[in-house]
This record gives sequence, C-alpha cells and structure tokens, in this order.
Amino acid sequence: METATSLAIQLTRELVARPGRNRWERFRLRIVVVGATLLALLALMTGVAVEVYALPPLDHPDHADAVLVLGPPTVQRLLTAQRLVDDGVVDRMYVSVPPDVEEDYAHPRVRNLCAGLTDYPVTCFTPGPFTTQGEARAAESILTDEGLDSIVVVTSVTHIARARVLFDRCLTAPGHRALFVSDDRDYDLARWVNEFLYQTGAFVKVLTSQPC
Repeated sequence: METATSLAIQLTRELVARPGRNRWERFRLRIVVVGATLLALLALMTGVAVEVYALPPLDHPDHADAVLVLGPPTVQRLLTAQRLVDDGVVDRMYVSVPPDVEEDYAHPRVRNLCAGLTDYPVTCFTPGPFTTQGEARAAESILTDEGLDSIVVVTSVTHIARARVLFDRCLTAPGHRALFVSDDRDYDLARWVNEFLYQTGAFVKVLTSQPC
C-alpha cells in the first residue's frame, strides 16, 4: 500500500514539475497516475477490510452470565454456544430465531433447543425487528430483566465489528457488557467477497443511523 501511494505521489509531482512534455507523454503519465492512485485506494480498502471483517478483536471469556446466539442460528453458531456451556463459561443460552422457527422442520437443532430438550436453560426469542440492532435491544432487556451483567455474543467473524458497535450503543445500563466470539465458520473466496459487500453496506447504514 505504501509503495502504490508513494508511486502515485511521485508521478503526480513529475506531471506537475515538467509541463513541457508533449501531449501524448502527459496523457500516458496521467493514466499511470490514475492507475497508481486506484491501486493505492484498493490496497487501503483491502487492509481495512482485513482488519474489520477478517481479524476483528475477539474476546476470550472464562466466565459470563449467559451466551446469546445471533440470528440466523446456524449450526456453527449453536455449536460454539454449546461449547461455552460445556466448558462452564456460561450456564444459560439465549437464541435469536426468525418467526415460526419452532415449526421449521428443516432446523431440528434449533427446534430441539427451543423445545427445552437440554439440561441447561435455553430461551428462544424473536427480536423486533429481526436485525442486529433488534438483537442488541433485546440483549439489554434480557440483562436488565434477569439481573445479569455480562453476555457472550456468538456470530460470524465478519459480523463481529458491526455487532460490537450496535451492542455498545444499546447496552447502556451500568455494568452491562457484551463479549464477542466467532463461530469459526470457513469461508471460500466467493463468500469473502459477498460478506465484504454485504457487511460494508450494513456498516454504512449503522454509521449513519440514530443511536439504539
């Protein structure tokens, strides 16, 4: 990224410093300047995307009051949450589910959890709206109503940075805090591209929206 930026600056200086070049030389130099500038911007965007979507800060809790699985409650997210229960990090689970998921026979793991077929407490709920902001609002209500302080949030790694912003906005009561862990889902190149486009658009919406 620094190389591309330096090249763009150097070529721009060259273009300005030598006005005596013929028209064709100046045109070619402009093309090179534009290309180097675009490369610098692409390198910058790639670096930001890696930091925000692929390598966001993660928490490593050894204890919390509960775990919350954000929707959609994929197998990877549910397994991650169950590991936290099995490891003794938490002793209860909350699962954000879309409407009527309890009757959706394509998701037996979710149905069984929501039906209480576990030896630990599981609460399924549908936030209104069924969005990350709706889930953050619901988390604040859960912490308040249940007298809890901390909750581990399980979601995909590309979603963590945006979810953290929304939860920071919504968890306003003193002592309330959210810890974030990744579901460790594998991504191929196509999935990374799709996630970059989707999460970037959603992030823009978050940054321009009103507080929780």
